[in-house]
Amino acid sequence: MPSLGPNEPLIGKPGSRLQLDTPALCIDLDAMERNIAAMAEFCRMRQVALRPHAKTHKSVNIAARQIAAGAIGICCATVGEAEIMVAGGIKGVLVTSPQVTPS
Repeated sequence: MPSLGPNEPLIGKPGSRLQLDTPALCIDLDAMERNIAAMAEFCRMRQVALRPHAKTHKSVNIAARQIAAGAIGICCATVGEAEIMVAGGIKGVLVTSPQVTPS
């Protein structure tokens, strides 16, 4: 598993929020897993394909969890975000914003 950075020693340590090196993504893992499962089930029951947008979490790990729960892929706002997802092994990446510059 890759290093989680300078905040890794603070994981699970009571009262450590004030010591976080920011910006830091902090997650209530139980709530996140419930939400991922609920959204996947909502779409499954309605026979609708789910492709959540990664711009909120910008995390390969969370995208992988969403796909494991039933999403068909992930949406990204920029080519750079998409490149990170693809490099992280995420399949079915869709860039949703128009690309208007020559680069």
